[in-house]
Amino acid sequence: MVSLLQIRDLIALYGQADIAFLSEQLNAPTSLVEAMAEKLVSLGKIEKVDISACLTGSSCKGCPESTNCAHFVYKIK
Repeated sequence: MVSLLQIRDLIALYGQADIAFLSEQLNAPTSLVEAMAEKLVSLGKIEKVDISACLTGSSCKGCPESTNCAHFVYKIK
């Protein structure tokens, strides 16, 4: 079973991580990992950062792709 400490420790180890990476490393379902990461955010242990603006230099509105390209990573506070 995955614990909140394991998720926090992985994020601390790599500096930042997204849900797909955490899920793969912990061999756990993405929905479980996402719920646990959001719990850590609500506890103030980690922060959720939107890095999609970095992909185009401005925002998703300036992106030539019309799909939802929002991408979030988690970092230690």
